[in-house]
Amino acid sequence: MFVGRESELIKLEKMYSTNEFQFAVIYGRRRVGKTTLIREFLKNKESLLYVSLEGTQRENLIGLSRVVSKNNAIVYDSFESLFNAIDKMLETNQKIVLAIDEYPYLAESYPPISSIIQKHIDLCWKDKNMFLILCGSSMSFMENQVLGYKSPLYGRRSAQFKMVIRN
Repeated sequence: MFVGRESELIKLEKMYSTNEFQFAVIYGRRRVGKTTLIREFLKNKESLLYVSLEGTQRENLIGLSRVVSKNNAIVYDSFESLFNAIDKMLETNQKIVLAIDEYPYLAESYPPISSIIQKHIDLCWKDKNMFLILCGSSMSFMENQVLGYKSPLYGRRSAQFKMVIRN
């Protein structure tokens, strides 16, 4: 049973109901319900959910490739080619929801990832029916490297959710 994050879920559903690009940043300390919220939101939706590893660039590329290829064992040769595949999927005008949980792990394994995402937002995704969610537990990373003024992703988010423990 899902309890305690109804207002956040309602906001995500409202964003999802539009036919335009949406970008939500969800962050907060560990064990406050971020992943549970994302999983509840993604129920009954065509979506791509990747939980990043505290591992290497290659391990994260393989894992995200499997998600994007829907377990068809396709491993893209780079994150650029992986995001190009997402661009191609968007040409069909189907709505795509891409959620990357523990985003700081991915970004630490491959620092250019935020710039690559920024490029795809600006050149393709912003005019498409896509919903991007980046989620993380490292508060300072999310505030500085995703939401901060010097971040390549600055100014592109539609909403941010700073989640705290509720009594």
